Amino acid sequence: MNKGIKKLLLPVTASAILLGACGNNTPTSEDETLISSKAGNVKVEDVMKEIGNEQIASNSFKILLTKILEDKYGDKVDDKKIDQEVDKEIEKYGGKDQFNDLLKQQGLSMDEYKNELKTVEYQKELLNEKVDISDDEIKQNTKKASHILIKVKADKNDKEGLSDKEAKQKIDEIKKQLDQDPSQFDALAKKESMDSSKSQNGSLGYVVKGQMVEPFEKALFKLKDGEISNVVKTDYGYHIIRADKPTDFKEKKSQLKEKIIQNKLQEKPEILTNAYKDLLDEYKVDYKNSDIKKAIEDNILNPEALKNQASQGQDGGLSMAQ
Repeated sequence: MNKGIKKLLLPVTASAILLGACGNNTPTSEDETLISSKAGNVKVEDVMKEIGNEQIASNSFKILLTKILEDKYGDKVDDKKIDQEVDKEIEKYGGKDQFNDLLKQQGLSMDEYKNELKTVEYQKELLNEKVDISDDEIKQNTKKASHILIKVKADKNDKEGLSDKEAKQKIDEIKKQLDQDPSQFDALAKKESMDSSKSQNGSLGYVVKGQMVEPFEKALFKLKDGEISNVVKTDYGYHIIRADKPTDFKEKKSQLKEKIIQNKLQEKPEILTNAYKDLLDEYKVDYKNSDIKKAIEDNILNPEALKNQASQGQDGGLSMAQ
């Protein structure tokens, strides 16, 4: 399911330009004139009022954080890895021209997009330092899985799926075949499943706790490696689930850790705000504007405010891509 190119950071807007004026050592910098005319002057203070302290603080903090993270973790991020990731995105969206068009819609150049990807990698480095997760914890919170889904129509007009009765009959027939020969799972998933994963023989890859609906997750995490579940009913229809052997755990471990960290951030936003505060202390950040300082402390370094932003889907929430 493609969600498009996610914009990882807010663009540098007029508020970023104002930082030069607001951030100098002159206490009266808000009185600095940006534009003069016979009708009157436009001062930094006028523009700040128009934009609003919260927006200026948000952009200011993103710019500051990017500078700090690059200084601290710049040598740990491989430019080649970023280029490879971009190449995959280009292929995914049908070529360089189409991809550039998508970037333009978001006001980004290719170089700006790459820089945003780098910032995300810097943030991952920061959180990897701050959140200690053992291999055992990763294994307890993840399962490699495949499934066969027979969809149930949401209503009579739904073109996908079967009636509840037909779907149940179909999944029971598949389960009988699997009881007789479990090795047929891949073939049956490819032939019968109504999920997009059918092209991968039903493979879902690694599932992290909290990722799937409860009945599915509960059934999956009870299974031993290689074991096949009974029929499981969810809002999507009827499933048969297999717990696959985690043969590629070492290769996937870092990605799984990132997902678990993300879950922890949702539960405990103070992990992120404390990490930011430590960085600000380490780099001796000094706010030259008291209103901006208050807005950052109230809206970005405040765990509850950050959690509320995330729940409302606002930019600046609990994401590594903040």
